[in-house]
Amino acid sequence: MCGIAGVLYLDSSKAVDKNRLSSMRDVFTYRGPDDSGLYISGAVGLAHRRLSIIGLSTGHQPMADNTRKYWIVFNGEIYNYKELKIELERKGYKFNTTSDTEVIVYLYKEYGYECVNHLNGMFAFAIYNENDKSLFLARDRMGIKPLYYSKTKTGFYFSSEIKAILEYGDVERRINNKSIYEYFMFRSVAGENTMFENVFSLLPGHYMVIKDSNTQIVNYWNLFDIPKDSTIDRFAALEGIESLLQDAIRIRLMSEVPLGTFCSGGIDSSLVTAIAAGIAGDNMNTFSVGFNEKNYDESEYAKLVSDKYGTKHHELVLNSDEFASLLRRSIMLNDEPLHFSNSVHILALSELAKHNVTVVLTGEGADELFLGYPRYLIPELLNKIRGISWITSPILKILASIISDHRLKKLSDFSSLDKNSLLMLNSAVNQKDVVDSAMKRNGIDSLDYRKYVTASMMNYEKTMDMVSIQDQLTYLVSILNRQDKMSMGASVEARVPFIDYRLVEFANSIPSPVKIEKNNTKMLIKLIAEKYLPRDLIYRRKSGFGVPISNWIKEKNGLGKTVKDVLYDTKSDENIDMDFVRDHYQMHVTEKKDASELLWTSVNYLMWRDIYSV
Repeated sequence: MCGIAGVLYLDSSKAVDKNRLSSMRDVFTYRGPDDSGLYISGAVGLAHRRLSIIGLSTGHQPMADNTRKYWIVFNGEIYNYKELKIELERKGYKFNTTSDTEVIVYLYKEYGYECVNHLNGMFAFAIYNENDKSLFLARDRMGIKPLYYSKTKTGFYFSSEIKAILEYGDVERRINNKSIYEYFMFRSVAGENTMFENVFSLLPGHYMVIKDSNTQIVNYWNLFDIPKDSTIDRFAALEGIESLLQDAIRIRLMSEVPLGTFCSGGIDSSLVTAIAAGIAGDNMNTFSVGFNEKNYDESEYAKLVSDKYGTKHHELVLNSDEFASLLRRSIMLNDEPLHFSNSVHILALSELAKHNVTVVLTGEGADELFLGYPRYLIPELLNKIRGISWITSPILKILASIISDHRLKKLSDFSSLDKNSLLMLNSAVNQKDVVDSAMKRNGIDSLDYRKYVTASMMNYEKTMDMVSIQDQLTYLVSILNRQDKMSMGASVEARVPFIDYRLVEFANSIPSPVKIEKNNTKMLIKLIAEKYLPRDLIYRRKSGFGVPISNWIKEKNGLGKTVKDVLYDTKSDENIDMDFVRDHYQMHVTEKKDASELLWTSVNYLMWRDIYSV
């Protein structure tokens, strides 16, 4: 895993500045402390930072083919590169290294833009073709690896991290007000937009071509193209999932450096750990975070899995002071305000892991693929009661008040219960009041919810399928971004076997009634886990790397002090109502209302503005 960056001036007579390109690259040295490189040819420059995992001695980048006409910078891992290399050798290609990077170069020469369809892995890469002066960029199917870009009147800029694009100096630092409002409404920014104006994210499953000052973006893989297979019953689903998961884990254990797993003690990471340990034997390390607050502490279950499979277990007990000390760095690493409080927790875990391993496997993705969240059950319930005349908006408000999942708190605003509303119900956090006046002042009466609801989603017979797809396109991308940014901040590569595209395609082909049994979420994964894990671990209440934010904010020290200082040192902000936020802080610390979510998003936003000077 690495970090990439580059510049392509639209005027071919203009030369890329070596010092500025080096600064662009070195702003994320932590992504690749083992090696660095530059390629500059007039108006184009490519930069790379390397974390050595495969081809330790021969993987220097930027890398060229044997004609030195095709240059690549690559971030990620290609798990089927050995098979692809054999195929290409049969076609006459000669290799000079043992790295997966070189395989991509020759795959591009053989198949052109279609090369991405041959790759199984996580990737973000750019290839410059000296013959036609074109730049080709691609991102993996599910967005495991980040890739950002910006285009101005004079040039095109790209990088693994937004901060590198800003560092080069040609792209102005400007806040994207509409994205700010999305952040407070949905706790994330959907689609290609970021919190910075004119800085975009290349969407998962897309590639991009810049040639002759023209830009083309192509969607090469789409979740909506995966048809439901009505022939898949419970037995076939279990057999298919277990087989694919075992293989996904096996190929992700490919490494020339020590590796381990992040094991929270929840089902998903514990199942990954169990299967990985069975393959790797006694060389497996496991890492978990514990808390003194017992309601949030799952470390006993992580230790139980470690004992069962004989792993070398490492545990960190995280307190409020340590959490607060990592918060600013976490926001800096994320490039944007943190969507999740456990981002800090993952950074702490990664810092623990880096003293023992360079690669970890994690359990992200199972909930979104296999209907693991309780909220997936609500749309079907609402569909059933749609025609009942006495289910009115006031009753929906009562229902919303007793639902703990923050994504369902918007329930009462969608009393029409149509499909669009049900999808919004899944996403909304309902912090509109804090940004309402600023939205109106900037001429934005309401956010365009339609960007979250595509025509393709409306074709699903089951609303829970729509919600699952929406989560995979938005919420899961944010989770994967969090995992990448925090782990790479500690120079650790995180691999996500549940997001192997073969498993993703199979999971989305399974009819939703097969995934849910009598309102029991994620039933297929639980049944598979019974072969590997104790039943009391599998069927207990879900937590999964939760953080006691609400309690810590009430304290005088640690996170509580940080929150108070930020809120009261900031006199005003043009985008949020500071009096409204401070009032909610007082209600929270006096235990009149749990305002932890509003306080978390507000403080993150304010700290982000300070860190990035926007």
